[in-house]
Amino acid sequence: MDMNQRNELIDILREKLASLGLTSYEITVYLTLLREGPLSAGEIAKRSGIPHSRVYDIIHRLDEKDLVEIFYGKPKKVKAVDPNIALYALVERKKRKLDRLCNHALSLINTVILAGKQAEKTTWVIETSLAEVVSHLILKARHQLLLASDHVLIDELSDELCHVSKNGVNVTVICYDNIEKLSSKDKLVQAGVELYVRKAYSLTIVLIDFLAGAISSPGISYSIMTTEPVLIRALMDLFYSSIVNTSSIVAKPPEVRGRFVSIWAIINKIEKGRKLRVNGIDLKTGKEVIVEGVVEDKIIEDGVVCLLLRTEKGIVKVGGLGAMLEDIEGLIFEVI
Repeated sequence: MDMNQRNELIDILREKLASLGLTSYEITVYLTLLREGPLSAGEIAKRSGIPHSRVYDIIHRLDEKDLVEIFYGKPKKVKAVDPNIALYALVERKKRKLDRLCNHALSLINTVILAGKQAEKTTWVIETSLAEVVSHLILKARHQLLLASDHVLIDELSDELCHVSKNGVNVTVICYDNIEKLSSKDKLVQAGVELYVRKAYSLTIVLIDFLAGAISSPGISYSIMTTEPVLIRALMDLFYSSIVNTSSIVAKPPEVRGRFVSIWAIINKIEKGRKLRVNGIDLKTGKEVIVEGVVEDKIIEDGVVCLLLRTEKGIVKVGGLGAMLEDIEGLIFEVI
C-alpha cells in the first residue's frame, strides 16, 4: 500500500470515528496510542503533535468513553483499549442513550403535542423513567410540589426540587426507607424543602400544583401520568391522608410562607391570626373570587376540612378543591 492510499484510508477512518462522537484531538490521540502506546502524557504530546496543555483533558475524555486505560506509575502511562472491544461498547452505550431519548421524546409528544388533538385524553401510561418524564414538569411548578419516593428518584430530581423551592414554590418531599441513604438531604434542607421520612415503602407520587400528577410503584416498569383534576385531587388526598400522616418530619421551613394548592398542606400549619389570600370559586354564584382575611378558626371533623376567615364582609368558610358545604372552594391559598 503506497503512502497516498494509506492517507486516504486514515482520512476515512477519522471520519468514521468522528461519526461515533470523537473530536479531532481525541481521534489523533487514540490512533497514536493504538500505534505506539502505552505512552506518557509527554510522549503523547510529542508523537501526536497535540499541545501538551490539552493532552490531560483529552486523556480524561477518552477514559470517560472507556477507550483508554490509565496505569498510575512514574510516569503515568496511557494505553488504548482493544478497539474490537472499546468501539462496540461505545456504540452500545450510544444506542442505550438514544433509546432513552427516543422514549422520552415519545412521552413528551404524547403528553404535549398529541394531547391537543385528543383533548379528551388526560391520562397516559408512560413506559420510561419517571425522572425523565417529570423533571421538566417540576420546573413549571408555581405554587406547590409534592413528591413521595425512594432516595434514588429524589436524588435524581434534587437539582430541580431545590431550584423551584428557592424560587418560592412550597416543596414537600417524603423519603421512603432510610433518610441516611438520601445523599441530597442537606442540599434539600438548605433550599427550604419540607422533608419527611417514612420507613415503609408506598406508592411513588409526584404532584405539580394542579397541573399534573404521576404515580408509580417499585417493581413495575411503567408510570401513570395525569392532568385530570379529579385524579390529581385524589392523589393529593392520598398523599396527605395516607402518606404524610404516617411519616416523621425531618426538616421544615422556619415559617409558613408562599402559596399552596392543597388545603391539607396548610390546615395544620397556619396559626390563628395569620392573614390569608384565597383564589377560588364562590359556590353560590360559580364565579372566580379572591378573598382576603385573617384566620379565625379551623375545622377538621366528619370529613369537613375548612378555614374560617374573618373578612371585611364577615366570616367566610373556605374549603379545598371539591368543597361543597363551604362558601368558597379554595384553589390557591397564599399566606400574606
